[in-house]
Amino acid sequence: MGRRLLGALSMRVLWLDADRLPDWILPDPGLEFRFLEPEEVRWLAEDPDYELEAAMAEEIEHGTDFCFGAFAEGRLATYGWYSLGGVDGSHAMGVAMSFPPDVAYMYKGFTHPDFRGRRLHALATGLALRELGGYGVTRLISLVESVNWASSRSCARLGYVDLGRRFSIGWGRFRWVWAPKAARQLGVRFGEQARPRSDCPVLAGMR
Repeated sequence: MGRRLLGALSMRVLWLDADRLPDWILPDPGLEFRFLEPEEVRWLAEDPDYELEAAMAEEIEHGTDFCFGAFAEGRLATYGWYSLGGVDGSHAMGVAMSFPPDVAYMYKGFTHPDFRGRRLHALATGLALRELGGYGVTRLISLVESVNWASSRSCARLGYVDLGRRFSIGWGRFRWVWAPKAARQLGVRFGEQARPRSDCPVLAGMR
């Protein structure tokens, strides 16, 4: 009711250091794990089951967003999107964010219905962090709705640490944001404090 009338939203801010990844984060020999190319995203967007938009391919081409997935016998089983430098509110539940260059923001995780129940998304997230490590990324930040207990448990198994809750009330420009101190101390900025996306540094060599 609060979300509908006041635009109130409570999100858990979760943080994952690469050195906290559990031992079970190992490639499955029956799957292919890799970053998707823009043309693959456009092609997959034609299938509504994947919940992708063709325009998202442009974000890969800009060099600030990346989609990492797992393929089983040529089919995309799971994917997650990762952003560098910062995101606008459309990718962070209405509140812009920016973060240090060694941090990637993990958003829009999806597992195809045919492959759910195998914890593939958590595995792919851990492997994506390791792949991003080759470009200087050593930490992930994610947002999970406070009432989404299943996602919170999945993140905890992966090694995420809960930094606290980000609260927001209002709509558009008239939005009040409270962010946890632990996140701000790690260099994460929210709302009006976030750097504009155009000013966020892009890691050289990612594309």
